Amino acid sequence: GSPQGQEFGAKVMEFVRYHAMKTSDELTEERGPFPAIEGSIYDMDNVTWTPPQSLAPLASPISKEASGVIPFEDRWGRPAVQWDAIVGGIRKHGIRNAAQTTVAPTGTIATVAGCEGYGCEPVFALAYIRHVNDNGKDLKLTYASPRFDEALKKLGLGEEKRQEIVEQVMRAGTCQNIKDIPQSVRDTFVVSADITAEEHVRMQAALQAFVDNSLSKTVNFPETATAEEVAKAYMLAWELGCKGITVYVTGSREKVVLETKATAEKKDASSAASIAPALSANTPVSKPELAPTFAADPKKPRPRVLTGKTYNVETPAGKAFITINENGGEQPFEAFINTAKAGSETAAVSEAIGRLISYILRMVSPTKQTDRLREVVRQLGGIGGGRSLGMGPNRVRSLPDGIGQVLDMYLREKAGALPVIEEKTNGGGHQTIEEEAILHKMKIGDLCPECGEAAVVNEEGCRKCYACGFSEC
Repeated sequence: GSPQGQEFGAKVMEFVRYHAMKTSDELTEERGPFPAIEGSIYDMDNVTWTPPQSLAPLASPISKEASGVIPFEDRWGRPAVQWDAIVGGIRKHGIRNAAQTTVAPTGTIATVAGCEGYGCEPVFALAYIRHVNDNGKDLKLTYASPRFDEALKKLGLGEEKRQEIVEQVMRAGTCQNIKDIPQSVRDTFVVSADITAEEHVRMQAALQAFVDNSLSKTVNFPETATAEEVAKAYMLAWELGCKGITVYVTGSREKVVLETKATAEKKDASSAASIAPALSANTPVSKPELAPTFAADPKKPRPRVLTGKTYNVETPAGKAFITINENGGEQPFEAFINTAKAGSETAAVSEAIGRLISYILRMVSPTKQTDRLREVVRQLGGIGGGRSLGMGPNRVRSLPDGIGQVLDMYLREKAGALPVIEEKTNGGGHQTIEEEAILHKMKIGDLCPECGEAAVVNEEGCRKCYACGFSEC
């Protein structure tokens, strides 16, 4: 956010823009200019495009003069750029690309790749809590900057002292108020909370001058920010030529992706304070308010008559027949699953899965049955066993996976995403020759108590497993 940082960032981005345009100019000689060049700023007969220039890092308050274009000092040793050659090339044969530079918002990708800088975005914090959605649950991951730890090691600090400093940083996210750290390190490891809103905007503007499309940038404000301060940031961004910014005021949102430990603790304390009065012994609370209410029967009663469809799918445990019945509101109400012969372990497992699905669908809940069934599909889909059937999208990894695929097909038919397709056979009610050939390659039977495979069959009066050799005789 400092003037030196703005200047350095601008010099790097100018170098990138120059070489992007130089390459586009070279491509023009080979492929010609972009089709819509006539009437544009790159029109060869009337070139109105001018080389971009750096914005001066003015320290004055927001004003109309802030948008003045003044070149930075050339003190970084960067190779020179020849903008006159670019202009000459455009006048001669146009340019291949209407826009040469676009920067995608890659904050998350940068984190995954191990990068601790995000372009014009400062590092959020040297240590923070990252919230990850793990199957509907809030999973909290703590992060500490490896480079900051390396800097502490170079200072010769011991393990205990480094850990103490990291714990302080974990609370506040910044190292600026830690006296044990020299100023040179503090000047290097600056985070978003250490930068003023104006510095945030000016850093974006320094790079935006050399980027065709809008940059993604968040201006961080402390929780004490006022509406006037936010308005000033937007006005400054407009005056400096920024094409898009957003603001985030610390603690203004209940759910965030990143936050410091101090913010998280303050939020938890605030939540506890709001709940405490209701639980206080001095606060009269009526019994109906305290007592949880449950339906007399958590399961909806079953009508005498239901209509539905029966699907079949080949699985490693044998062919499964899955019946899905609907209630009068065309919502799935129950499921029956039959696999193998009655009395077998495979049949028992199939019946158990069907009963659980039916119970989930019949529970009294404000959540629609289709949404509940969609969650069942998500849980069953992809479960793998010892062997599978089919290839590619037709692959069935296990009995649960096959059931999940059928339920998914049913839901997509309900949504109109799939046509209702009758099963193709050879006309005699039997499997095609190709299907029979695949199934005869392996024995499908009951579940083996030894290896768990669905390969136990009755042969010559004895039950034996074709997968592991188990025999009851």
